[in-house]
Amino acid sequence: MLIAETVRDGLGHHAVKSRAGVPLRAAFLAAATDPALVNRLRVIGRAGAGTDHVDLAAAARHGVTVTHTPGSNAAAVAEFTLAQLLALTRSLSEHNEAAHRGRWSAPTTPAVELSELTLGILGIGQAPAERAAALGMTVHGLSRRPAAAAVPRAESLRALLAGSDVISLHLPLTPQTRGMIGQAELALMRPGSILLNTSRGGIVDEQALADALRDPAHPLAGAAADTFAHEHAAFSSPLFGLSNALLTPHIAGTTRRAMAEPPSAAPTTSQRCSPAARKASPW
Repeated sequence: MLIAETVRDGLGHHAVKSRAGVPLRAAFLAAATDPALVNRLRVIGRAGAGTDHVDLAAAARHGVTVTHTPGSNAAAVAEFTLAQLLALTRSLSEHNEAAHRGRWSAPTTPAVELSELTLGILGIGQAPAERAAALGMTVHGLSRRPAAAAVPRAESLRALLAGSDVISLHLPLTPQTRGMIGQAELALMRPGSILLNTSRGGIVDEQALADALRDPAHPLAGAAADTFAHEHAAFSSPLFGLSNALLTPHIAGTTRRAMAEPPSAAPTTSQRCSPAARKASPW
């Protein structure tokens, strides 16, 4: 349907604005740059961070510039991250479902307050760090780039995982970060810990995560995923059906303000992306 709309009546478009990570693969790029079109595609602009939803090699072959807006949805994602955490720590989904069924489900054990928890941020997560600290959480992080916020740096990924009650991922998907959180990493987490992913699905081994959440003896107690290895029409995940997994359809950065306003923190809102540059990008 996307290809059909793009080339309808032989007109085409010079530029396409991409939202919510809709896959733009080789077939789309070939169709959108067909010489028979009145307007051949020249630019793809992503509203948000990351360009992994675009076939960058195909874009380069067809002379299409791929841009994105890093930082434009940082506040939106930070708010969503805290919403995920609150929903899990206060069991909101379970209480909501019980109430709709007419059951008065009092908690069997008292819930923890955020100020009792230590948040570990993997990647660039200045906005969630600031908001979490304002709510009394202890925050530390690990990134290959220095963050502007004064967040203590963990010595290693192992130290971050073992020293946090909550791990929140804020990384691009690159060859270096793909599969970064797997079975071994999940086993390092604290008893009763929570994993939050608003970055990219491929960073987490979803099967390993599902296995951990099914195991009552595993230290991981819950997880929230807004991104998946397979999304949109191909949406599937081994996390389906798990009561301790909060799943949402890649909506963390989708707010009116994030879509309408340019980024304030990023030095540029546009860059030429190539597979080589993508491979070399730090997290």
